[in-house]
Amino acid sequence: TLKMSGSVGYGEKPLAYELSATASRVRVRYPEGMSWLLDGNVRFSGTSQGAVLSGDATVQRVVFAPNVDFSSMLVSSNSTLTGPAISSAYLRNLQFDIAATAVPGMSIEWGTAHFTADGSVRVRGTWEHPIVLGNVHLLSGDMAFHGNTYNLNRGDINFSSPFRFDPVLNIEIATTINPYEVTLDFTGPASRLQLSYRSDPPLLSTDIVSLLALGSQGEQSALMTSSSSQAQNFEATSLLSEAITSQIGAPIEKLFGVTNFRIDPFLASSLATTGVTQTTEARVTIQKQVTRDLSVTYSTNAASNQQQVIEVDYAIRRQITIVALRDINGIYGISVKFTSHFH
Repeated sequence: TLKMSGSVGYGEKPLAYELSATASRVRVRYPEGMSWLLDGNVRFSGTSQGAVLSGDATVQRVVFAPNVDFSSMLVSSNSTLTGPAISSAYLRNLQFDIAATAVPGMSIEWGTAHFTADGSVRVRGTWEHPIVLGNVHLLSGDMAFHGNTYNLNRGDINFSSPFRFDPVLNIEIATTINPYEVTLDFTGPASRLQLSYRSDPPLLSTDIVSLLALGSQGEQSALMTSSSSQAQNFEATSLLSEAITSQIGAPIEKLFGVTNFRIDPFLASSLATTGVTQTTEARVTIQKQVTRDLSVTYSTNAASNQQQVIEVDYAIRRQITIVALRDINGIYGISVKFTSHFH
């Protein structure tokens, strides 16, 4: 719903106007790849040569399009935030001065990520080069990435640069890869983001990376570092599999209704007369988020019917999750995870 009032004057001088509007549950798709659901009061005033859009808005939900590469947006944040390309001189002269405040528990959605947040930002600048100032505090949420579900422990995003879109992040997320709980910290400006990680029980950094990438640590991690040529080959295969997944994953997810589809390299080993050898095989993983609380993951070696993994996760509450697992060795087990958060 949009209610408008105001005046428009025309004659010998350029067209001049001053309009006021009250919006209720209006969706705004701007900048490209983002959608906002908001209420607000705005004032639109100016002439045919340019205008100012000012006012106050209350944001209920922010949705990023599935094809938006949010990580690339942050990595390239040294440059100014850019809106949709336009050819209109009028829109180029359009100035913003809008204060946006999140409703309690505002929803942020992006693919398999769901968060609740509060905070406020102010949008200034022009249509092509908007400036965002303010802060957003992430309250809770989770995100599925690379076969693991990451839960938010804390999160703050500060927009403090008036010259470019370079938010300062302080985000902590955690995931459980039985029996380890791995915590990742993202801190600093998006253009120079620092990543640190730790695990409970404690692991070496190389084992944590192996655990996140392959779902295992220890012997496989040692095999990965046994020779530089093998490590380089594995890294190249990882990059190739990531490229393949990004190209065919989204269409398959849409076609079959699965939440996540990917192809990973799997580092296998065999004992021959010359010692330990390594082969890199393809591993296909399919994940379905049945409901917000229930997810099913199936992973198999593409070269054979062996080494299949089936995992069912059911979150009774945010702090309690039941996990049923058939591991790579064909062993079945059920575990109950209790999570406590300390601030």
